[in-house]
Amino acid sequence: MTDLPLSHRTQASEASLAGWRENVGAPVALDLAGPAPAGARTLAVLSWNVWIGRGDLAALLSRIREGAYAAEGIPAGTPMVALVQEAYRADATIPDACNGSHGRDTYRRRGSDEHDIRRVAEQLGMSLRYAPSMRNGTHRSDRGNAILSTLPLVDAVATELPLALQRRVAVSASVVCGAQTLRVHTAHLDPRGRTARDLLGTAGRLAQIRGLIDVLALHDGVPHILGADLNLARQRQEPAFRALVDAGFVTGIPARDPTWTHTYHRLPRLILDWLLVADEGGAISAADVRRLDEHPHDRGPSVFGSDHHPLLARIDLAP
Repeated sequence: MTDLPLSHRTQASEASLAGWRENVGAPVALDLAGPAPAGARTLAVLSWNVWIGRGDLAALLSRIREGAYAAEGIPAGTPMVALVQEAYRADATIPDACNGSHGRDTYRRRGSDEHDIRRVAEQLGMSLRYAPSMRNGTHRSDRGNAILSTLPLVDAVATELPLALQRRVAVSASVVCGAQTLRVHTAHLDPRGRTARDLLGTAGRLAQIRGLIDVLALHDGVPHILGADLNLARQRQEPAFRALVDAGFVTGIPARDPTWTHTYHRLPRLILDWLLVADEGGAISAADVRRLDEHPHDRGPSVFGSDHHPLLARIDLAP
C-alpha cells in the first residue's frame, strides 16, 4: 500500500474545511495491478459518476476488459484506467459519529456494500487511489474520487479544491503505457454555490477549476487526461469550461465535439460529464471518446445503475 498525500493548496480557509476533513475516513491506496505489458500503444479510459456507489462499476469494467467494446477499438486485455466520481466507501477509518459537516442527508444505501470502491479494486485486481471528499449524511460511509487501473499507479496526489458548496478533492496519478507516461486526473465540481449571489455555482466552479489547473503541471511535456463531472449548468459557455480550454484541454484528438445531448440521465438532461485531453507534446495520436448506453435508444431508469452515463475513450499513443 502506498500513501496518497493530500495537497492543501486551496483558496478556502482552513477553518471552513476542518469539519469536513474530520468527518471522513482515510484515503485508500492499493497496488494490485500486474506489470505493464511491453509495447502497448492503446489505453482505454473510463470516466463515470457512479452515483454514490449505485453504479455497477465492477460489472462495467469487467465487460470492457473482456472485449465487449472490441468493435469500438478496445479489444479484450487493453490496458485500462477508470476515473471515478462519487465512489462509495465504508470502513473503520470513518468516525462513528457525524459532526454535521457532510453531503446530502437524504442518502440511503441500496442493498449491500458490494460496490464499495475498495472491494471493486480487490475483486478485479486493479490498483486504486481513492480520496474521500465528504461523508454521506449521518451514514458511516463517505464518497469521493478514485482512480482504478490495470497499470501500476505512481506519484498519486489528492488535491483539495477551493470550497464552494461542499468539500471536493480531486485525485491525480501517473501511469506508463508502453514507453509513454501519462498523467490522469478525476474531479467532481459543485452543482451550486454557497450564497444567493452564486446560486448556480458558476463562480465556485471557476475557482475550483483554477485551483485544479494550478497543480496539474500541464506544461511538463506529459499528456494529461481529465475525467470529471463538471456540473456545468451553462455547458461550454461556462467560464470553468473556457478555463480548461485555455489551459490546453480538448474533447478529443482530432478535436471532436460530442454528438450526444446529455450525460446526466435524469432531469434536466445536460452534459455534465467530460473526458478531456491536454497533450502539447504530441504523444497522443488519437483520442476517441464515446458515451456508453445500457439500453437501446437511451431508455431505462438508470444507466448501469447510475444516474450518469459513463464515457469511454480509446487513447492511441504516437510511435
